[in-house]
Amino acid sequence: MAKPKMLQILSMYHEEGERILNEGAEVIRTDKYAEASLCRIVSDVEGIVLRAPAKLTRKIIDAAPNLRAISGAGVGLDNIDVKYATEKGIPVLHAPSVNAVSTAEHAVMLMMALSKNVIGFHKEMCIGNYDSRMKLKSFELKGKTAGILGFGSIAKEVAKRLKMGLEMDVLVWVREYDESKHGLARDIGAKVTTDLEHVFSTSDYISIHIPLTKATKGLIERRYIQQMKPTAFLVNTARGAIINQDDILEALNADKIAGAALDVFDPEPPPRNLPLLSHPKVIVTPHVGGTTVESNRVMAATVAKNILNVLAGGRPEYIGNPEVMKKVW
Repeated sequence: MAKPKMLQILSMYHEEGERILNEGAEVIRTDKYAEASLCRIVSDVEGIVLRAPAKLTRKIIDAAPNLRAISGAGVGLDNIDVKYATEKGIPVLHAPSVNAVSTAEHAVMLMMALSKNVIGFHKEMCIGNYDSRMKLKSFELKGKTAGILGFGSIAKEVAKRLKMGLEMDVLVWVREYDESKHGLARDIGAKVTTDLEHVFSTSDYISIHIPLTKATKGLIERRYIQQMKPTAFLVNTARGAIINQDDILEALNADKIAGAALDVFDPEPPPRNLPLLSHPKVIVTPHVGGTTVESNRVMAATVAKNILNVLAGGRPEYIGNPEVMKKVW
C-alpha cells in the first residue's frame, strides 16, 4: 500500500514526530512558507503539517485538490484558515492539552520573576551593585489575588499551582459559567466570575489563558488595563493579539501598572525595535512557554500519529473542527 504524500512546513517541535511522520508517509519538507511558494508544491499532497509563522490560507488549500487532512504542529490553529478548511470538509488537527503543564509552569515562573524582581537584581549584580538588595523591592505571592482569564487545560494547571502551592486567592474569568466545566475551580477554592472588569480591578496578577478568536482579538485594551492596580502585573502566555500592546506600553510608561511578562507577541517574531522588548518593567521570552523538551516530544508524536491515523481512514484523537466529522466519518 502506497504511503500518503505529506507536506511538512518547517520543523516539528521534536525529532520524534518527524521520525513517525517519515515512517508512515512520503514527506516533502520545506522551510519556505510564502504563499506562492507553497501553492506550487501542494498539488498532490494529501496531508499538511505546519508550524507558525507559516500560514495555511484559502489559496493554498485551493491549490491542493487531494488534501484530506491538515495539522498544526502543536496546540494553536490561528495560523490555519480553519473556517475555509471546514467548508471544504477537511479536518484540521492539533495536539491540545499536551503542553498544559509546561505552559502553566512558565506562567507561574513569570509571575514569580516579576514579584521577586529577578531581572532587576540580576542586572545590578552583573555590574557589581550588591547594595541593590537594599534598594530594589520584591513581593510575596502568598495572599495576593491572581486573576486567570479562561479555564481551559492550561488555566486549570495554573490555578492549581497558585491556589494549592502558593496559597494565593484565585479568581477565574469565563464568558459563561457552567458547573460541569468549572467545578474544579470550586473544588480547589477558586472563585469564578463572568465580570471581566471585576477581575482587572481586584487582581494583583492577571494571567491570560484564552484562545485567539475574533471575539478575543484585542480584548485586553485600555478599558481594562486602566482598571488594574498600580501594583499589579500582567502575564500573557496565550496569544499576542489578545492584548493591545500599545495600551500596555502606555500603562507601563505612566506607572499605571507595575510590570508585565510576555511570552507571545503580535506579530511573531516581533520587530526588534518593539519598545516592550527593552522596557525595564517587562520580562520577555520568545513564545517558549509550552515548548519544554518533555512536552515537545509528546506534542510532536501526538501530531504525527493523529494525522497519519486520519489519512489511513481512522477517527482523529484531537480535532479543531469536529463539525467535519459528520461529513468525513
